[in-house]
Amino acid sequence: MVNDGSDGLMHTLLRHSAIYLIARGVPGAINFLAIAIYTRLLSPQEYGQYVLVIAAVGFTSVLCFQWINLSLLRFVPSSEFATSDLLSTVKATYWAIVGFTALVGTTGILVFVPQEQRWLVLIALPLLWLQAWFEMNLELARAKLQPARYGIAAGLRAVSAITLGTALIAWQLGAFAPLLGLATGYLLGGMTLQTLGWKACRVRLITPVLRQLLRYGLPLAATLALSYVISSSDRFLIAYYLGEQAAGIYAASYDMVSQFLIMLMMIINLAAYPLVVAALEQSGAEAARIQLVRNLWLLLAAGVPATLGMALFAPQIASVVLGKSFREAGLTVIPWIAAATLLAGVRSYYFDLAFQLGKQTTGQLWVVGSSAVVNFVFNVVLIPRAGILGAAWATIAAYAVALLLSVLLGRRVFTVPMSWKGAGHVLLAAAAMVLCWYLVPTGETPWSVIAHLVSVVLIYCITLFLLHTHWQHRFPFAVGGRRD
Repeated sequence: MVNDGSDGLMHTLLRHSAIYLIARGVPGAINFLAIAIYTRLLSPQEYGQYVLVIAAVGFTSVLCFQWINLSLLRFVPSSEFATSDLLSTVKATYWAIVGFTALVGTTGILVFVPQEQRWLVLIALPLLWLQAWFEMNLELARAKLQPARYGIAAGLRAVSAITLGTALIAWQLGAFAPLLGLATGYLLGGMTLQTLGWKACRVRLITPVLRQLLRYGLPLAATLALSYVISSSDRFLIAYYLGEQAAGIYAASYDMVSQFLIMLMMIINLAAYPLVVAALEQSGAEAARIQLVRNLWLLLAAGVPATLGMALFAPQIASVVLGKSFREAGLTVIPWIAAATLLAGVRSYYFDLAFQLGKQTTGQLWVVGSSAVVNFVFNVVLIPRAGILGAAWATIAAYAVALLLSVLLGRRVFTVPMSWKGAGHVLLAAAAMVLCWYLVPTGETPWSVIAHLVSVVLIYCITLFLLHTHWQHRFPFAVGGRRD
């Protein structure tokens, strides 16, 4: 089989991934630093209040706005609509949702929220709107294949949020401080993306465009909302059973692990998914599958060793990143959350693409809905008995069910190939990494820990390189040009 253009497409994937590594990696590192700072400056109860507001805002954003983002990513590269019509409709829809959430949210806060907590909850509304606008613009930049602009906006948001949030904590504003810092970061980051085509588009609702966006995006919105239930409902249930302090302690470890691993896999998806859509639109399904094989190999090559590293070096990571009040719990839940996050990333960034590429996104509802039920039931049963460790067990069970269902149901919509050779190479390199971790001695000093980590990473990289190079030498089209 001829492999025309294979090397060029692989180089494009790697180049865009490298750009997104900076674009998402720097903000991700800053968010990682924020966990280290906030868990030292805030009490577990204050941190618990902060993460509960963030979780509520995130769920509302996914439910109300995320379908717009996904629709932009899918239809901007397509010739189905004129770009001006698409952006005009998106702009009108955004402002309509802002008005609706303002009415419902303000009424709900005044009626249901106790007066002493209103000052904290009231910031949730502007935070919601700013986050939605910022993320919508990020997806537009991504759809237009502008990773550099994406990175500038994401970096400015992260730097502004942590700088102002830390300063306001010093002024004794408690949980309100990082929330105000985050809202300011979204505002400043969004201002850098105003020239992406919005000014030339009026606020105009075009019914055929809206109908297609709703048909494509609403099932995804429901799916993502259920996914958010899986990833965030545990902290609300922990707060209910064990208190806000326990929710804060659990969320710190959970977010530390998931932010790092999801960021790593998201970087690959940010570069890879637009290339798959472009291949599908321009060259057909087989070209898209060829690109998908490359994407899966890169996703596993990055995700598997990062997950193992989190589990193997959990004591060192917890002691460096988490505040003293949060570390003991971190040692317990980090390995479980790392494994669960890998399952979630492979499902979301690979097998779930079958539903999106096939434009039958309702199938994802069955996948995520079933796992959300599993997650809720396991949380209710396990949290009272095993505490926050029970929540971690519930999470990994839910994500395992979701991955299995995505594989089984997705193949009925759009066949995504499985590169067994590439996956086998990653697992062999990971086994060498674990063996090195056991055999190479480590001390207690920071430098010895760093040396241990570097040696483990080098063994993995060298082993994977040798396996990959040997296979390509014998079968030059196995990874890049043909389903194996």
